[in-house]
Amino acid sequence: MMRGTPRTFIGTVVFLLREPAGEHGAAVVAEEVGRVPGVGSVELDDAGTLVVSATAPVDRSDLLDLLERLGCSVLA
Repeated sequence: MMRGTPRTFIGTVVFLLREPAGEHGAAVVAEEVGRVPGVGSVELDDAGTLVVSATAPVDRSDLLDLLERLGCSVLA
C-alpha cells in the first residue's frame, strides 16, 4: 500500500497479482474475496488483474492478508 493511501475504501480498487491464478484458482480467489464483508463484486482476469468493488468500507490490509493466505503474490 502506498504511503498516504487510505486504509479503507468504498468504490473500486485494483490489485495486480504476480502470477495469474489458473481457472480453478481464479474462481477460488474471486469467491473468497467476494465473501469479505462490504465487497460487492470481484473480477480477476487471466493477466492477474484483480478488480474489487466495495459497497461498504473494506480494509485494504484485510484483502492483502487474504490474498497472501490464498497464495497470491501482489505486485501493486
